Amino acid sequence: MIANARMYSVAAPVAQAWRELFARVARRAGVDLPYLEHAAPAPISALWARPDCGCVFMCGFPYVNAAVRPRLLAAPVPSPERYGQRPVYFTEFIVRADARAASLAETFGGRLAHMLPESNSGYNAPRHFLLRHFLPRQPAPDAGALYHPAGTPTPTPNQVIDAVIAGHADVGVVDSYVLDLLRLHAPARMAQLRTLAVTPASPAPALVASPAASDSAAARIRMALLDLHRDAGNAELLATLRLARFALVEDADYDVLAGYARAADAAGFALTSEGMP
Repeated sequence: MIANARMYSVAAPVAQAWRELFARVARRAGVDLPYLEHAAPAPISALWARPDCGCVFMCGFPYVNAAVRPRLLAAPVPSPERYGQRPVYFTEFIVRADARAASLAETFGGRLAHMLPESNSGYNAPRHFLLRHFLPRQPAPDAGALYHPAGTPTPTPNQVIDAVIAGHADVGVVDSYVLDLLRLHAPARMAQLRTLAVTPASPAPALVASPAASDSAAARIRMALLDLHRDAGNAELLATLRLARFALVEDADYDVLAGYARAADAAGFALTSEGMP
């Protein structure tokens, strides 16, 4: 079974820390978890479809929409105070630090950098958040959207950030945990950005195993994840990853994400004027 943290391997020190974390989990669980590289531009959906996933981060929106859901192992609890010791995250609407906009509403009609519609943080959650701005404006002037597309493709969080910094987008939407990792490990880059708005919390992407994984292996990996923070020897590693611990999550925790999509679909609302659902 393979391990992968592509979703949160957003800087070199972070990627190395995830590799070490999975190695420690494998030793504690007594299972083989070789790390599989699956970097962009390879579609991340192809990773989630593999039958040999043993400990792989999966976004909650494709998880809840999967015909056969993978096995939930545990979800990360980020250490910054705003997460409240819960396995959650937010989406931040980011602009350049020197942007003139002082509120999110001032960016409407501009160019938005977002991820693929399969992403919760990069599409589904911000689309639901923006409904409160869109619904009073119906009928919308540009086919059900508040924004135009960015001037460059942005399928990953780092590409969203790059598009905003380079001026290919006026605003971008990025997972708050990604941004908090970069605030620690790439502070000069993050100093070029500021946040205009933050969505309510969503359930954090979980580490999952394929449905074909054995009950025994999944249980041992899950317990190894849940016990990581209890070993003082892991404190530095967890600090590098801005993690407090891993927590148990359940299927029902992710059902809210399907509700986000239903509400936006019913309103005929897309994030940008191209690629409407």
